[in-house]
Amino acid sequence: MTPDALLALARQRQAQADLHAADNFACMVLERDADHGPALLLRAQLAWQRGQVDLAVPLLVQAMQAKLPQALTFWLEAAQLAQRLEQPALSYTAYQHACALAPENALLWNQLGVQAQAMGDWEQAAHAYQHALVLDEQQAFAHNNYAALLQAQGDYPQALKHFQRCVQLKPDYPIGWRNYGGLLQEVGQFEAALHAYRQACALQADYVEALAGCVYMQLQLADWRELDQQERALRQAMAKAPQARVSPFVLLSLDANPARQLAVARQWSGQFPTQALPARTPTQRARIRLGYLGGDFFSHATSWLTAGLFAAHRRDAFEVWGYDYGPDDGSALRSRVSAGFDRLVSVNTLSQQALAERIRADEIDILIDLKGWTRATRCDVLAWRPAPVQVHYLAYPASLGASWCDYLIADHTVIPSGEERHYQEAIVRLPTCYQINDRARAMASPPSRQAAGLPEQGFVFCCFNQHYKILPGLFDIWMQLLHATPASVLWLMDMGAANRTRLYHEAQRRGIGPERLIFAPALPQAEHLARLTLADLVLDTQPCNAHTTASDALWAGVPLLSCQGEGFASRVAASCLQAAGLPELITHSLAEYRGMALQLAQHPAKLQALRDKLAQQRLSCALFDTAASVAALEQAYAIMWTHALAGQRPAGFDLPPLAG
Repeated sequence: MTPDALLALARQRQAQADLHAADNFACMVLERDADHGPALLLRAQLAWQRGQVDLAVPLLVQAMQAKLPQALTFWLEAAQLAQRLEQPALSYTAYQHACALAPENALLWNQLGVQAQAMGDWEQAAHAYQHALVLDEQQAFAHNNYAALLQAQGDYPQALKHFQRCVQLKPDYPIGWRNYGGLLQEVGQFEAALHAYRQACALQADYVEALAGCVYMQLQLADWRELDQQERALRQAMAKAPQARVSPFVLLSLDANPARQLAVARQWSGQFPTQALPARTPTQRARIRLGYLGGDFFSHATSWLTAGLFAAHRRDAFEVWGYDYGPDDGSALRSRVSAGFDRLVSVNTLSQQALAERIRADEIDILIDLKGWTRATRCDVLAWRPAPVQVHYLAYPASLGASWCDYLIADHTVIPSGEERHYQEAIVRLPTCYQINDRARAMASPPSRQAAGLPEQGFVFCCFNQHYKILPGLFDIWMQLLHATPASVLWLMDMGAANRTRLYHEAQRRGIGPERLIFAPALPQAEHLARLTLADLVLDTQPCNAHTTASDALWAGVPLLSCQGEGFASRVAASCLQAAGLPELITHSLAEYRGMALQLAQHPAKLQALRDKLAQQRLSCALFDTAASVAALEQAYAIMWTHALAGQRPAGFDLPPLAG
């Protein structure tokens, strides 16, 4: 029997699911010709079908290196198998051969781009997508994939154009609509993003990622119509498709349960490549080299907190590098933050692999991610294991759910003892508040109430959190407070005319006139802090607390009332209050929260006593002791590094209060 006949029998048995017989026939071919590419490829396919990945990969490599000339179908099958085996480099090589055999096939060039992008080779990916679109401008999939690449590179205008073209060419493509919505969300076009997500849901009713986008955009827009139905639909879809991936950040706004947050984060982190760079053995040297990774080194909430951190590190013990993938806004804050690093490296044009390789080449000992699963993050570069010790800190108040992050910096309030099981990382508890603060934050002279848009008289309830944190049930309580406190107002951040209109409507539905809601426009930080002093009581949100805005209120000397919840994100304001010496402003239920807010509004002497207490201890409390916070972080980094030098696995620890 000829090799071709034997191979045909092998494929016939494969189609009949008789994998053992199919493999025997393929082996018979190879006994006659050990370099028979199609037979080697078939054996690789059979090994994959049996779950023998360790056997399938070398067989595939051997097949692709066979001397016999191969047909287009061979290279397509090889490319598809390499994709199943999560071997993008092999798949890329196979598609290169396929493109050489069919150079006018735009679909093949698009697939070549997909594999190049998966390898982290952005330049080759861009070239392949561009060539695919030259061959056929109406390739919707190529527009979608090229747009995703441009988005990753930060070229949002061009990415938007290609996503738009994708959904124009293929309006029945739910993935295209969902991806388009994701970019619109990232650039702050929430109305358009909601429309795109809804288009995706109209095409695929149980599309988990699109449903999550709809819910999050409704929160951003303060559009609570059908919010309950949308949230139920999302949870039902998640239950039916546990493999689906929902942004963990979205869940923080809806659910305080840390166990559910961890499950979602683990699912999310699983989409990123786990191939690591070759391990680097930690070595002792005079100074520990820290690398802070982030995209917010400009006039941003994270930098308002960390502006005093980087320069304050002891240079006899630490060398401080920054890896910046965000914009340079030319602000004074940007200049101050930048000056705090020994080196600040701009990495926004680097692919994830190139960024990981750059961090590795710089021999960073401890890499500290400052973004987590927040907007425009690149924390998944940690999946490449560029540093021996990898830490998650500050911006994202929950677990990354990823095996490639070693430590999460917390405190005893945000993650109480016994709650470690809800966090993938080893927990490091600082002695007071985990949140660093900048003691040097400037505050302008307070404006008059009139200048700030407030009435001359009346109690001022205030919440300057972003609107996505305001849920309808909490808004009910706020309106009840206004009902019970004559002439009072609720002072909110101005997030645009559409949001103002919706919140006016929601207030009127609850019997409160629009004149009782005052919206504060964006101001420079020093002026914003100054106007905050006009508030009587700052009201926290739940389940996602105030974070930077909690420290803003306390730095401005205004009492903050919080309701402590289950998970990290629901306990941040409580941590700030503990460190500020105001634990009496922490409540443990919304009923208690409402009652205390009303009591403080109706008893000015009690509120003034709290305000006086804060004024007396503001400059001496732990929350605003930048030097002590930096010292605690340094102690934590030193212990982590000692563990690494000893070859020990990451293990959580609690730092004792600093002496003196």
